[in-house]
Amino acid sequence: MGADSVALLPSSLEQEGFSARRVVRIAIVLVAVGTIGELILRKSVPAAASLTVAGGVAIINFRSLEGLLQRVLQPGRPSFDRRSVLTIAGRLALLAGGFAALLLVPGVDFVAVAVGFSTLVVALIVEGLRWGAVGGG
Repeated sequence: MGADSVALLPSSLEQEGFSARRVVRIAIVLVAVGTIGELILRKSVPAAASLTVAGGVAIINFRSLEGLLQRVLQPGRPSFDRRSVLTIAGRLALLAGGFAALLLVPGVDFVAVAVGFSTLVVALIVEGLRWGAVGGG
């Protein structure tokens, strides 16, 4: 194997596969860019706050679901215990609280909320495309 063939191999970062941490980092960057865009372009603090809170709720729910799936769907003996049930209940309570806030808090920008929730979806798509480009699923 010569020096030319070594340059064609993917780096060790690209070999690690799908990364939930990278998804969260991408989502945080997208939320920050969206919030700054709301503040600069629309000059709307409630819209920026709506986007930030919705993006934060989406990221928290994603991380919680990731931990739950790792605990419950592990190979061998699954661990569906009281902690798993409480995690599910907490996720649902957080999501219900977020939706209740949408209805009760005046000045919520529903478009910004939709953009905030969709940042995680965009981050998942970006990571999936990156993973597919380096030979993943």
